[in-house]
Amino acid sequence: MKTLLAAILGTLVMSMAAAQTTPQYLADRHVARGVQCAACHGQDAPKAALPEDKDRHEPCVACHGFYDKVAQRTVPKNPEEMNPHSQHDGNLPCTTCHKGHQAGKNYCAGCHYYNFKVP
Repeated sequence: MKTLLAAILGTLVMSMAAAQTTPQYLADRHVARGVQCAACHGQDAPKAALPEDKDRHEPCVACHGFYDKVAQRTVPKNPEEMNPHSQHDGNLPCTTCHKGHQAGKNYCAGCHYYNFKVP
């Protein structure tokens, strides 16, 4: 009985540790790479949200560049696939798709059948 209990507890502890080290959302991926919260949220972190409206893409652009630069890095290997950063709706705020502390949203799927995995 003790062996079974120890095995269950060991499995539980290991799965909890794995859950904490596996980045779930985009913000988790950034933190895992050493990016501090203030890089996106400013020096007053933590705030509930990024700066309002016109500045919503500025924290992203500071590191990743504007759409043209990001589009160059996200060219699909298959020429029949679409590049999510090279699209007809213009330079949308990054937060249209990338949500940081929640699951990303495939904005394009609102009208198209594109199956983009959005971090």
